Amino acid sequence: MKNRALKFTIAFGIIGLIIAILISYVERSTVSTYQNNLPYIALGDNIKNRVTQGHLWFEELMTGDATLNYERDILPLFNTSRDILQTAYDGKENELGKFKSDIDEETKAILKESIISLDRLAESAQERWKFKQQELKTQPKRDSTGAIISTGSTEQAGSQLDQKFDASYEAFQKKMDQLINHIDINVKADASYINLLSWLSIALVITAFAVLCVILYRLQSSSDSLVKENSKRLEAQNKDVNSLTGFVESISAGNYDVELQELADAGLGETLLNMRNKLRNNAEEDRRRNWSTTGLAQIGEILRTSTSSTEELFDNIIKFVVKYTRSNQGGLFVLNEETEGDHFLELVACYAFERKKFLKKRVAIGEGLVGQTYMEGARIYLVEVPQEYISITSGLGGSNPNALLLVPLKVNERTYGVIELATFGQYQEFEIDLVEKLAESIASTISTVRANESTRVLLERTQQQAEEMRAQEEEMRQNMEELEATQEEMRRKEKHIQNMLDGEKQRNEISQKNRKVLMELTKNRDVQSGNWNAALEKITSTICQQLHVSRCSVWSLNNLRNKLTSEKLYKLRDKSFESGAELMAKDYPDFFETLTREDIIIANDALTHAATREFTENYFNPQDIRSLLGVPFFNEGRIAGVINCEHQHEQKQWTEEDIEFLKSCADLVTVAYNTMKINSMIDSLNDAQETLQTIIDNIPRAVFWKDRELRFQGCNRIFANVAGLKSHKELVGHTDFDMPWREHAEAYRADDMAVMNSRKARLNLEEKNVNSNGDVSWVLTSKVPIMNQHGEVVAVLGMFEDITERKMKEADIESKLKELEQLKKMLESPSN
Repeated sequence: MKNRALKFTIAFGIIGLIIAILISYVERSTVSTYQNNLPYIALGDNIKNRVTQGHLWFEELMTGDATLNYERDILPLFNTSRDILQTAYDGKENELGKFKSDIDEETKAILKESIISLDRLAESAQERWKFKQQELKTQPKRDSTGAIISTGSTEQAGSQLDQKFDASYEAFQKKMDQLINHIDINVKADASYINLLSWLSIALVITAFAVLCVILYRLQSSSDSLVKENSKRLEAQNKDVNSLTGFVESISAGNYDVELQELADAGLGETLLNMRNKLRNNAEEDRRRNWSTTGLAQIGEILRTSTSSTEELFDNIIKFVVKYTRSNQGGLFVLNEETEGDHFLELVACYAFERKKFLKKRVAIGEGLVGQTYMEGARIYLVEVPQEYISITSGLGGSNPNALLLVPLKVNERTYGVIELATFGQYQEFEIDLVEKLAESIASTISTVRANESTRVLLERTQQQAEEMRAQEEEMRQNMEELEATQEEMRRKEKHIQNMLDGEKQRNEISQKNRKVLMELTKNRDVQSGNWNAALEKITSTICQQLHVSRCSVWSLNNLRNKLTSEKLYKLRDKSFESGAELMAKDYPDFFETLTREDIIIANDALTHAATREFTENYFNPQDIRSLLGVPFFNEGRIAGVINCEHQHEQKQWTEEDIEFLKSCADLVTVAYNTMKINSMIDSLNDAQETLQTIIDNIPRAVFWKDRELRFQGCNRIFANVAGLKSHKELVGHTDFDMPWREHAEAYRADDMAVMNSRKARLNLEEKNVNSNGDVSWVLTSKVPIMNQHGEVVAVLGMFEDITERKMKEADIESKLKELEQLKKMLESPSN
């Protein structure tokens, strides 16, 4: 609504400004017309009065008036009149005012003729005055009475000069009358033009008032409609807010299965559903991770506390594994090595449906799935169990399981047995991984238990045969030490497993934070739009804050690969940016060689690393830099530069998460770099197009070009004016059938197609054109086929120039030459 109000306000202002300009123009035109015509109005009467006064005084002087002098009284009047006429002709200022320099040719011709006529009048007066002077100087002849004897030739010459003077005066008077009439006509024309502008201003004011009333009415109607529309929209938004509130509250309560009602903003609904799915996935991953961690901790507790007997230990193990993995049946097979040469797998414990099954079962090595699992030392997971292989029974009946899992009890490359699990469901991959880890712990415990059992047997034998076994006391002590070492190894492994779990949890948290920061960088407007400097500032500052490093910089590699230029360097301590530093390949060859191999530089100790130790003296020591991580970024499949993370004052151990995060940032730099290059190319192309259009607009011919489909793709200003368009942009996509010359469109299109098919230009062809009104005109036309780099004709370029005036002049000259030839023949014929 604000934009519409602003638009209408601007429109009203423009209309008012146009009306004010037009009224001002009418007023100024009136004043200017009056000021410009005033000297010309006074010119004719002023000159006419001066010359008439000079004529009367000259006649009185010729009659013998001694009070008048030709040089003093009469000649200045003629000269002054001529000067006034000459300054009017030259467009200069004189005593009558300022004359225009750009007067029409007819006025200039009349002024020129008036000057010539005045010059003739002055010459006639001069001749007549000189003749009078000579006549006075000559001694007249007298008769015998003393009377002057007149000479006929002298009187005749004087009479001729008088007639010439009078004729010149009459001619000058007529020319001045012609000048006065011509000026009156021009003044009336200017007055008519001013009168037309006045009526036009009045009509425009009335029209503007009417338009204003209509617009105000429409604005009020639009405002009422907008109020109703906003009410409906507000109701829909309230509904969406209620839906979003319930959805967010359910998500906050941990209900990730809640569904979202359809919103007006489909994009927002999709984003919220994606958020719910990600939270659900994260919760599921945490649940699985916690489930695995808890299982390992609980089995470790069982293995530590169940020490009364091996049978109790095996029962507790199989019971826990079956219950924890939600299996329906399980069995624990342990290698029996009591009989020399007869080793087999013995079922030492089993569990099914919460009731103990006291079964005796012997499996030979390599026999069945259990024996095969032991022999191969690898797990077997079946989801299609043979019909007679195993049956899970209860008091109500029995059925085959849907999945069977057999995992070897293996530790230190030695297998101690097999654990077999069966379920009506399916085992997930994370559940299988946990069973394998549990099997490793169980195998380690079995190893320890067997060692303990052997120790117990040895102790009993030692008590019974103390004297006989005294010699073996040292061996027994060694066995005890090995047992302690085994127990210590078990505790170390438990601690190692716990540390691994803690480290994995910490790495997952770091990875999640890194992914969140990368997502924010990806959505950054400067990165997406290719705003190079702003994007680099955002990326480098984010890297410093996320990886907790002192400095982060982006360096670009030139095309010759012999120089690196710092595009942006961010200092975390000062929160400042720098750029412009350069590194030459000749000064740091090892670093540039590593970089050109596209290797990632991981320098925990930057002062001794092979790729970075060259910087120690000139760069690292002055800046107190101790560690460096460099990841290259690419453009069009080639290395374009490197991102360097530098840590000061102490060494930093770079982790896999740090490297992966920096590699992702390098991809973002590549995206920003490519986008910046594309924007630069687009700007250059637009500038080139504007320059080309300016050049074409100043060609003194009408220029146009069409594509293979004979649709106009562009033109210059002259052609647009011919087509009746305001701009060349309005022409694009149209054909000759859309132009004022649509009646001749077929002929023009056929001519254009002939030029493209022949691949030959047609230059400077004079063509006769007859428009729809029957008016004949002549144009000078040129058409040239345009080809691409593959030699294919893709367009046609046309130019034409209206030469009608030139052809008319040539025809007129030819006609006059013929008339002169005929006159020449007529003049020569009498003499012959």
